[in-house]
Amino acid sequence: MCGIAGFVDFSNRLKSPDSVLRDLASTLAHRGPDASAVWFHAPTHVGLAHTRLKVIDCSNDAAQPMHSHSGRFTLVFNGEIYNYQELRDELRALGVAFRSHSDTEVLLAAVEAWGVQDAARRAVGMFAFVLHDSKQRVLHLVRDRIGIKPLYFGWIGQGNARVFAFASELKAIVRVPNFERAVDRAALADFFQFLYVPAPRTIWKGISKLAPAHMMTIHVDSGETQTTMYWNARAIAQRGVADPFVGTDAQAEEALFTRVQSAVDTHMVADVPIGAFLSGGIDSTLVCAVMQSLSQRPIRTFTVGFQETQSDERTHANNVAKHLKTDHTSIEVASHELRDAIPLLAQMFDEPFADSSQLPTYLMSRFARQHVTVALSGDGGDEIFAGYNRHRMMDHLWPSLQKIPAPLRATAASMIRIFSTKQLDAVGKFAQPMLPRTLRSSQFGDHLHKIASLAKCQEWQHGYTSLVSAWSDPQTLVIDPNQRDARVNEPAQADMLDPLRAMQWLDQTTYLVDDILTKLDRASMAASLETRVPLLDHRLVEFAWTLPANMKVRNGQGKWMLRQVLSRFVPAPLMDRPKMGFAIPLESWLRGPLQHWAGDLLADQRVREQEFLHADVVAHEWSRLRAGGGGHQHKVWALLMWMAWVQHWKPTS
Repeated sequence: MCGIAGFVDFSNRLKSPDSVLRDLASTLAHRGPDASAVWFHAPTHVGLAHTRLKVIDCSNDAAQPMHSHSGRFTLVFNGEIYNYQELRDELRALGVAFRSHSDTEVLLAAVEAWGVQDAARRAVGMFAFVLHDSKQRVLHLVRDRIGIKPLYFGWIGQGNARVFAFASELKAIVRVPNFERAVDRAALADFFQFLYVPAPRTIWKGISKLAPAHMMTIHVDSGETQTTMYWNARAIAQRGVADPFVGTDAQAEEALFTRVQSAVDTHMVADVPIGAFLSGGIDSTLVCAVMQSLSQRPIRTFTVGFQETQSDERTHANNVAKHLKTDHTSIEVASHELRDAIPLLAQMFDEPFADSSQLPTYLMSRFARQHVTVALSGDGGDEIFAGYNRHRMMDHLWPSLQKIPAPLRATAASMIRIFSTKQLDAVGKFAQPMLPRTLRSSQFGDHLHKIASLAKCQEWQHGYTSLVSAWSDPQTLVIDPNQRDARVNEPAQADMLDPLRAMQWLDQTTYLVDDILTKLDRASMAASLETRVPLLDHRLVEFAWTLPANMKVRNGQGKWMLRQVLSRFVPAPLMDRPKMGFAIPLESWLRGPLQHWAGDLLADQRVREQEFLHADVVAHEWSRLRAGGGGHQHKVWALLMWMAWVQHWKPTS
């Protein structure tokens, strides 16, 4: 894994461009601690910077920025091309000679042989790369199909003094001279609603995220840009639904197993030590099981657990590891270690980010990095195979709710809301053995509150937005939030045929990319650990879209077909437990050992001086959490992550 950054200096006014590039690279050293290099092309005023984590071909022959054999192309590349050996063989047959064993050189040769877009289409992997073409005098920015690897871009300055900048992380773009630290308040409102900033926005005005499966071309003479899509996630979903897998459950299971095995196999290629995260859940267990079946020695697996939380997955993970016979390491992180990591988050994530599992993900990455350089993860299974509670709700509860008169649904929802999540958790703990599978959850109170929110909605689109929103009305919190785009583009979902798979498509293209994968990338890269997600191999994703809905959710159970594949390796009783999150005891901490820190950040005068949020709304939410009852910790955590971000990055407006 690596860090990439650079610019096109249209004004030719940057003093000492090499020095600027080295500065950009230094901010990304955590992404590539093994090597760093810069390159500036004076005729086009293009600069490229690269930091390298050595994973495949650890020699200097694989150093970047890398130049093509002809000298026409120069590349900086972040990620892995898993089928690079196959592409290498194809290119050799065309007469290409290679000087290294790296996938970077294969990608460059593929561009020379087939063009940029076809090279991206042929590549199987996770990647973000920037390619300079000295002949056409253009710069290409390309991102992988799913959005596993990040790429940010934007314009700095105005008129004849403009600079086009790009980077793997926003912190590098901020270092470009004359960067204006102006907050996009619409993005800020988005953050409070969803706990992350959805694409294409970023928290900074004028800076954007390149969309997955897109290529942007910048003409270095005129500044003209064109953006094209080389893989269409929506079209893939539509084709899968329109032309579904036809066969028995057993045939579907075999087809899925073959694809999962192939994906995991290709993701295990590395010239450095490799391991895997093991939570004991369906997705990570399947990845580890297949890895172990393909390995001649016990694979390294890692689990992290926490004091003061009921969502500790170590026992389940240890039992799974024992069954699979992996070389397993389980550690307990003390609460003070989690709290000590909190000040690192604003720097680590660059923009406000409030998925609290960011903390344990970072600490597990930091621990795993002591033993391996690469770790496989089960991320993506929930989105691709319908594993979230909201998927089960939409499949099982939504049709039933629609049969109940709206006034009665609203009354029932209001009655549920009378009780706090804590009170409902107590009921759920007692009643869980008697509950139907759709209601079993380690967070029963939160689950029921979401059902109540769903019950109030007339359309599934509104129900989905309600289920994924932490703050349903952020306009009441953010001062002057500007014009916000609608979250759900209804025409784009109208031809998805059924709400369950429309919801999955939205999860794949929004929540997965901007929350789950962002969290995994930043947290692991902060520890200089490369993480890979075999369940998001695009070929596996394409096949998953052909599976009928009842092969994903059946009898109130999500990821049904994935479970059938897993049963080849692990007995069902070992996996039959409520879905658990990667949780930390936020509420108890915020009312206990973190109360002084939180109270200081949320102080009325501090909030008013910043002029971003309505201080009375902030005070109300902070007061509600301290009063107890549960259900408010995520809002307060978002407030704290924002205030900590402002304190660290010091926006000017």
